[in-house]
Amino acid sequence: MNTFDWSKYGFVRVTSPYGWRNDPFNGKKVCHTGVDVVKSHQAPIHAFAAGEVVHASMGAAGSGFGGFGNVVAIKDSNGHLQCYAHLDSIGVTVGQIVKEGQELGKQGTTGRSTGSHLHFEVRSKASPSFGFGHHIDPGHYLSTYFSAHTQSENKKECKTVPIRLNNQAFCEGFLEGSITYAPLRAISEQLGARVTWNGKEAAVNGTRMLGGKLINGRTYIPVRAFEEAIQVKVVWNGQEVNIIQ
Repeated sequence: MNTFDWSKYGFVRVTSPYGWRNDPFNGKKVCHTGVDVVKSHQAPIHAFAAGEVVHASMGAAGSGFGGFGNVVAIKDSNGHLQCYAHLDSIGVTVGQIVKEGQELGKQGTTGRSTGSHLHFEVRSKASPSFGFGHHIDPGHYLSTYFSAHTQSENKKECKTVPIRLNNQAFCEGFLEGSITYAPLRAISEQLGARVTWNGKEAAVNGTRMLGGKLINGRTYIPVRAFEEAIQVKVVWNGQEVNIIQ
């Protein structure tokens, strides 16, 4: 089920989700290749993600955008096309590199449309015909796209740190600023400590673990927090951490 929060980007409602629906013109069952979302007529439409503009004009018949009215198509870092259709006007040009959040044009009702809205579509291919027919669920794609990029940015900002237990190589943590973080459950269980969770925060042997971070589904805590909770010695030599029991 698509749970992408369109309201976060200023859209007040979804008028037609991705998937099968009755065509608003002839009533026949067809696959809706994108999602229709609404702000207000001529409201600014912004790029969900950065990329290169590969199409910025009225969609001509046979081009892959026939009936879509004014379309801006952006090729993102995955090589996918993020398509913004039925725009009232266009504010970017082909070949332009746009940033996340940059205005692309205004919401409209050009092309085969029953009212002012944004038809947003994602295609897994950029050619031929701008990937026509290779549409995927746009809400699901944006959710995974942003998740992957957030994880990538976290990795760029953090330095990986090897962690040893009792002088034996065990796992990896990371250094962020001046604080070294280690995986909570892996180390606790290896050292025979008891981990509990109350729905908000974790505790080790009854000691609250503060300052934790959730990354890729794993909880990391400042490695010094283990000293009090498990009564171990933490040694940092500038390159790796050694936790000695």
